[in-house]
Amino acid sequence: MAKKLAYERYLWFHARLKQKRYPKLKNLMEKFEISNRQAAREIEFMRDFFSAPIEYSSEENGYYYSQESFELPGMWVAEEEIISLIISKRLAGTIPDPRIKKKIDSFFEKIYNHVDVDLQQLEEKVSLKNIGYYRVKPAIFEAVVFGLLKDRKLKIDYRSAYKKAEEVGSRIIDPLHMLLYMGNWHLLAFCESRKEVRNFVLSRIDHVEILADKIDEELKKKDIKNRFEDSYGIFLSGEKSEAVTLKFSPHTAAMVKDQVWFPGQELEELEDGSIILKFPVSDFREVERDILKFGPGVEVLAPQELRRIIKENIIRMERIYS
Repeated sequence: MAKKLAYERYLWFHARLKQKRYPKLKNLMEKFEISNRQAAREIEFMRDFFSAPIEYSSEENGYYYSQESFELPGMWVAEEEIISLIISKRLAGTIPDPRIKKKIDSFFEKIYNHVDVDLQQLEEKVSLKNIGYYRVKPAIFEAVVFGLLKDRKLKIDYRSAYKKAEEVGSRIIDPLHMLLYMGNWHLLAFCESRKEVRNFVLSRIDHVEILADKIDEELKKKDIKNRFEDSYGIFLSGEKSEAVTLKFSPHTAAMVKDQVWFPGQELEELEDGSIILKFPVSDFREVERDILKFGPGVEVLAPQELRRIIKENIIRMERIYS
């Protein structure tokens, strides 16, 4: 069984401090078979990380709490959990704000000094390659996060993907939820001009102004997270989702079987090696692109509207290459 974080040492030392037994470095060294230097680091960590009011008494030749009411926070962290945090730290590389990254690094430096395995070495062996990610200005990211945290309205200058690059529109929005999806940061917010919840891509926001006005209390009750988790892709699900049915050829079936298109998907394997895949979709725009990348290796069986869209795409492509 993996050893626990050094928190066990803190609990032991804390108990003796609370009992006014004036524990010494030597006691900590002998109890846990650690060096004098390591024992001193454990005490410093308690002071820095837990704000423990530990003082040294020259009369008693030991340590004590200057505030007797102090208690350690109730936590117990296994090394398996710390290893999971390393993966999270790597994923945090997608955060565009360098100040947040610096704080994350500082936090992990404190943790690394008090774990019984070389987690820094493990971190060097875990990488993240973010393909096709979109750049977000740190100031934009920081302002949006502040708006979410403080429930403040935002005024943004936004470039729509469906207009010319130089066409920038100004609008007031109520930020509700942020999502990192396929290398792109999205802000789900209520648009006060459109009077509906819209999806704003942070890389297309040119300027953000944090307003003094708070967002409407009723908007805070909207279950935005579940709305886009109820169907395929990034587009918010509407009143109704449609079941999409795809048939993948034996050639592409092996690859598709290893993929999860949607958590609630249904997959059926046929005798010829092909597979039938079903999942709910509320907007065809994204699934249309994902289907086309499989070329002749996939056929849309339902719904007929999506089948028509794919067919029209194929006809347009045929004209280009004819």
